[in-house]
Amino acid sequence: MIETDFDVSFVAQLAQREKQIQQSYRPVIGVHKWFARRPGTLFRALLLAEFANDQPLSTSFFQSHNLGLRVIGDPFMGGGTPLLEANRLGCHVVGADINPMAYWIVRQELAELDRRIFRQTADEVIADVEATIGDLYRTTCVQCGQLASVKYFLWVKQQPCARCRQLIDLFPSYLVAKNQRHPNYVLVCPSCGVLNEREKLNWSPGAMRCSHCREHLVEKGPASGNRCSCPNCGYENKYPNGEFGPPEHRLFALEYHCYSCAPDHRGRFFKAPDAADLTRLAQAEVCLETTSQNNIPADYIPPGDETTRLHRWGYKTYRQLFNPRQLFSLNLLAAAIAGVPAETVRHALLTVFSDSLRYQNMLCRYDAYALKIIDIFSVHGFPVSLVQCENSLLGIPNVGSGGFRHFVEKYDAAKAYCEKPFEKLLHSSRKTIFLPGERIGAQLISTFPQEVAPKSAYIQSTSAEKLELLPASLDAILTDPPYYANVQYAELMDFCYAWLRPHLLASVSGFEKTTTRTDEELT
Repeated sequence: MIETDFDVSFVAQLAQREKQIQQSYRPVIGVHKWFARRPGTLFRALLLAEFANDQPLSTSFFQSHNLGLRVIGDPFMGGGTPLLEANRLGCHVVGADINPMAYWIVRQELAELDRRIFRQTADEVIADVEATIGDLYRTTCVQCGQLASVKYFLWVKQQPCARCRQLIDLFPSYLVAKNQRHPNYVLVCPSCGVLNEREKLNWSPGAMRCSHCREHLVEKGPASGNRCSCPNCGYENKYPNGEFGPPEHRLFALEYHCYSCAPDHRGRFFKAPDAADLTRLAQAEVCLETTSQNNIPADYIPPGDETTRLHRWGYKTYRQLFNPRQLFSLNLLAAAIAGVPAETVRHALLTVFSDSLRYQNMLCRYDAYALKIIDIFSVHGFPVSLVQCENSLLGIPNVGSGGFRHFVEKYDAAKAYCEKPFEKLLHSSRKTIFLPGERIGAQLISTFPQEVAPKSAYIQSTSAEKLELLPASLDAILTDPPYYANVQYAELMDFCYAWLRPHLLASVSGFEKTTTRTDEELT
């Protein structure tokens, strides 16, 4: 039936719309980052075309269905899209993935959760951690002089000159922000470091001078094409140079939010770091050195297609991808979550913690146009730029993105969608149709599902080769098979796995491995 009742044109339009803003169409993906997720609309349509074809697909797609405990399998489940859609339609599901992080993500997507207790516990954890680290993420507003919350800290990489040993700022550009989403351009002065705001840029000689030191403002920085001339001796240095370990970083700008000034302020709040900001950095280093670091991974970064780039920059361990303030704060947050007694809530918060790591490291970048942080996996690799963006760990309520509290909200929205799935009409993305009776959630079982209610999920962290199935035991297999060498999922997921593994090592299958990589993986 799938060959006659699958409406390609209809499904292609749905799938294209979903992929443009997948978080809006399938919020369940907010449980945790996974790569190359296929549109849920595609797999819903495939299942309905095969098993619910009494009406045209364009009609049945927007109706509630229960396919009646059929058993649907996916031997390469990845982020779990086929299994989620089958489960939503009332089926038992059977799945496997050789990557333990994929297994964990699908398990958390399908697991039941008391959302009220989850939110209440998350608020308690945030309040507990904020009481200790809150001051590390504050600054003095340059307009009113009151304490304000920092959204982002901007850092520039530094490298010692090979000739004179003076540290060089590896600025590719001195432009901090453009004027599309802020009234002015913001430039850092190459001489004194003061931030200057200009409504327009005028590069004619003498037209642009620093408001503090009166030196010329320029846009182009000294670092380009893996070369940077030393401003002290003129020697042309090459970068990266990982011979002496990971690069140094220097804090040069902050974007913050002042609740007192915000009602009458146009645009964002920018400033160069002051003495108090630098004192907070030193305080974070002392706090890190004098506290237990049991929740900070010591794992080495194995060589690979993507991780070798990190080695060239001198990064040898995952720990080195974070600065002292991040390490101290993440260690404290992980410890607070580990102390949550209820396992389902603790597992949910650990998943939130793991997912938020991609916005809490020193490989994140700042988008000078959109004025927001860009996460480490934005290009499905480990891009190392010259200017890095440090995020507020917990985040500011209703301001910015990428903070732990923002990820709590995203996880809660994902679970709310699981309780009440919906579809958006093809010709009106604002028109949402809830489908009563459909729901994402399953009883997680350790043996092959039986043809009795409730619907269950038999998922394993194992190779598809080791997934033992009886003949004719599946009603259908829907899978998005591996990409061979196109995207190295395991190399990327090890970044999160190194932090998550110690908390699940003793209780979750697959987490006994020191890495998610294996020679058995098809990539």
